Amino acid sequence: MTKIEIIAATREVEHMAAEELNREQTILSGKFGGTCYAREGFATIRTQPEEKALNRAKGTAEMGHHSVFQHGMVNMEIVCPKMIAMLLNSVGVSNTSEKSARYTQMEPETEREQRLYQKWHDIFVEEIGRRYGGRFSDREMDKLAYENARYMISVFCQTSMVYSLPFRNIFYVMDWLEKMGQNLKNMRGTFNRRLEEEASFLRKGLLAAVGGENFHDTKNDYFRFLPVQATGEFDDDNKEYYGDVYTAKFLASFAQVAQEQRHRTTRVKINFSGERPGEFGYYVPPLIRGTSREREWLVDMESVGDCYPQGMLVSVTEQGLFEDFVVKCKERMCGRAQLEIMSVTEKLVSRFAAEKDNLSEMNRRRLEQMIRDGNPCARCRYPDFSCREGCTWGSGEALSRLV
Repeated sequence: MTKIEIIAATREVEHMAAEELNREQTILSGKFGGTCYAREGFATIRTQPEEKALNRAKGTAEMGHHSVFQHGMVNMEIVCPKMIAMLLNSVGVSNTSEKSARYTQMEPETEREQRLYQKWHDIFVEEIGRRYGGRFSDREMDKLAYENARYMISVFCQTSMVYSLPFRNIFYVMDWLEKMGQNLKNMRGTFNRRLEEEASFLRKGLLAAVGGENFHDTKNDYFRFLPVQATGEFDDDNKEYYGDVYTAKFLASFAQVAQEQRHRTTRVKINFSGERPGEFGYYVPPLIRGTSREREWLVDMESVGDCYPQGMLVSVTEQGLFEDFVVKCKERMCGRAQLEIMSVTEKLVSRFAAEKDNLSEMNRRRLEQMIRDGNPCARCRYPDFSCREGCTWGSGEALSRLV
């Protein structure tokens, strides 16, 4: 018979000193570690002196057994550049609730960005009204317009988020930040200089929050999301393969990657030297692609290239299991999803369909549920998915929309 007893839970605090946080989490970790040897479960651990738990935690850390420190989650509000938020979101064990650049108005760093952000907002309002007049309210058009205009603003634009990370992983992240910072010192380019500066700020902030460095990463890991900046080496020669395990490669904007790497079950990395703006080009929203506005868009994008706008393209490698890709599709193959990530996901479904012989029988059946009339379909047509949101487009137009 299974029995469950709650022994700890996250609680809201108005202020907690770093020393208090560190001691509390260390004691808890020491207690959790003690259950491995307790004859009668956690109840016997509760009655032990705190010093015993502290000593146990210290000894466990010294031996490199850090998993007991991963039970306790630390919940933080972080105000930082979007690029730093992306770096933090690449940590697979984290959780994030972030200010949406799709649904809120952002505040660009420079006057150039602000001018173009507003200029293209107004253009997109006009274009959406012309293409889809009467379909959206003024408020909805305003949001869609800002969602597209944000491609013009820097990936270092300020954002804010509630961010949760296991106590253990805070120390690992600090190690990875220090390692990346040392590597960035030897790299050229304004992107790398800015990233070095912001990574240093983040490390100092985390150190101040936890009050010390209790232990270090013993496995020599790093921010796999940014292999060039983290190791100084390009990691872009993976071979594409679509099967039960897969490797997909494509170009996408910073804005799309910010959505892409939020899927914790898949692994995403970008190869981008950061030495010169626009080395892979710039994303053009479908609403103006092929129109007289496209050239104007690219000229404006290049004019803020040194700010590294979110519409700048990077080389992306996505890897994982097909079953996890299916779960991703149940979020992204939707008329409410960001258009760019929906389009990339649709293309990957088509690649899997072309290589379906690489899939197991079970995975081929999963793939068949994502195809209608020989083409990828919206998630609302999946037999095992029930939509509770609803959208303007419905299953017929979700994948053909331009905004």
